[in-house]
Amino acid sequence: MSETIDGVQRVDALGKFDENSWREVCQKLADQAAKGCGLSHDYYVKRFSTEIDIALKTIPAEFHPQALKAAEFFDYASADQIRETDRSNAATGICAHGIDEDCCPMGCGDRDD
Repeated sequence: MSETIDGVQRVDALGKFDENSWREVCQKLADQAAKGCGLSHDYYVKRFSTEIDIALKTIPAEFHPQALKAAEFFDYASADQIRETDRSNAATGICAHGIDEDCCPMGCGDRDD
């Protein structure tokens, strides 16, 4: 049986990983992440990577390395990489959205720590 995300086939009827279709999934998820990131690359990476991690659960684990390699083209980052970026940003006054805390439209600079 083939597996799909929103009608896009990622594993064909013979059980082979369809990299071209997966790239289509990545492009769609990248476009969605970009629309809600407020032009912050760090926030885009979080949004995109979270969606890729969810999509990975729908394909066999044996194809995850290939899928992640394709997703890296769109700046996929692992949870560990994202945590490290967050730590580094926090140390320099950058909020969780990847923006200077005092400029973040989500009010990050207004919170009491």
